Amino acid sequence: GGGGSNVISAWDKGGIAVRFELVKHPSNAQLTQVNATYTNSNPVPVHNFVFQAAVPKHAKLQVNPASANTLPPSNTGTATQVFRIANPLHAEKMMAMKVKITYTLNGQQVTDMGTVEGFPPGV
Repeated sequence: GGGGSNVISAWDKGGIAVRFELVKHPSNAQLTQVNATYTNSNPVPVHNFVFQAAVPKHAKLQVNPASANTLPPSNTGTATQVFRIANPLHAEKMMAMKVKITYTLNGQQVTDMGTVEGFPPGV
């Protein structure tokens, strides 16, 4: 209880890093806001960046549009996106989020998939 925030590294691969700031709703423990930040450490920009997320069936995910779909090179800027998770079983089950990331780098389309398992208890 008591809200507060928590930052986890959700993804770090191929020069793409995703950080999640997790903010619990102050009065509803089922709700967590995820403030995602996307950065690109490659020496060239990333275009057409799309981060798709899915949560287990017992939970619901609300997705807001990303602030940008281009990530500037060498960590010189970020894109952000807000997700909201509603999880009635937050006390019983650890949250796992499946993700699919697509982008264009040097004219090549890249697709990558994985699971974010670093969520703290209670999300």
